[in-house]
Amino acid sequence: MEYSIQEMIFRKGRAPEETDYVNSNESMLNFRLFSGDFYEWNGGKLRFKQCADVMDFEQAAKAFPPFAGITYKNREKFPYFVGGLDLLAGSMERGEPIAVEGGPCLFGEYEVTVSVRLKDGQTRLFDYANGKAYLEETEFEETDDLVSYLRTNGERVEEIRFRQNKWDLTPQEYLNLCYPFEIAAALRGPLVIPIPDMSYRKYLFYALEYVPEKIRAETMEAFDAILNRIADVYLNVIAKLQARFQIERFACVHRRDPEALKIWYEKRVPYIERGKVLRSLTRLPEKIEPIKDYISMPALPFYLFGSTNLLQVDSVDETDSYRKCKKAHKNACQMGCFLIPELLSGDGVHTLYSAPLQWKEYGNYNEP
Repeated sequence: MEYSIQEMIFRKGRAPEETDYVNSNESMLNFRLFSGDFYEWNGGKLRFKQCADVMDFEQAAKAFPPFAGITYKNREKFPYFVGGLDLLAGSMERGEPIAVEGGPCLFGEYEVTVSVRLKDGQTRLFDYANGKAYLEETEFEETDDLVSYLRTNGERVEEIRFRQNKWDLTPQEYLNLCYPFEIAAALRGPLVIPIPDMSYRKYLFYALEYVPEKIRAETMEAFDAILNRIADVYLNVIAKLQARFQIERFACVHRRDPEALKIWYEKRVPYIERGKVLRSLTRLPEKIEPIKDYISMPALPFYLFGSTNLLQVDSVDETDSYRKCKKAHKNACQMGCFLIPELLSGDGVHTLYSAPLQWKEYGNYNEP
């Protein structure tokens, strides 16, 4: 579903002048968004998924003054999805430190392609990010996916190969790195940036359960090399941002940091490995382990630094991660969110995450 905040205001039975958005700028009100209709009114503001209020930049900065220090050039064009700021503002007034967690996905659609060849010579292509089979160069099959295909044909698989098309960050990925650094610097608190290569790997590990052991080992080795190359691109940009902002208590968590992973996975057990939480994750077994990562990532500063005031600075696509993490840790932490919309690519149809390669805009961002 594609819409704007202005369209959603009318859809929910009001005009802008009847809301808190009466003075919001046109760019923010007409920013193109992609999600289901999960809105309701919370006073004069739209509330998304019962946990995050939509605000323009001025409103967000008024609700939580550290946001005013954000310097990203297009900051006033975005609608922001924010929650829990009243509690975090109170913590800040009491002099309590606030930790930030956030960062982008590892890669999006079209950026890593999986080729599965069977012993009879039949070959199918799948997009790794969404798991779907390709019908045409930029179209996906809705009824077939990588896991179900390997489940059905696992013993007949002769070779699995990958094509890596991603060699730089998109403007969205840079934005989702820059905002956590800027806000953490303004708060003068800890910052944790996860690179979710470990989570992407878990999906493949499950999918390969159905193929011969030798092919499984070869496939994981090839995929690990891709994960390392892409993660290194992020690590290079993250190092430059850290050199600029000099966050005193900083951690970047990824699969080649086994000590951080060990702490994370051990300390999340009481909060995530509970029946009530696990039952709320997904019905798809191949996604359980990655989703356990995603809903516990916002609490990484709690696990690594003992921080109990947490601000998730992330994409609005991670609203469910925020909501579920907050619920799982409600007796241990105070959590708020500052969620950024997905940018539209130059084709005017897709977000940068889901755009075909020619619209990814690799490297189109200003590094410090």
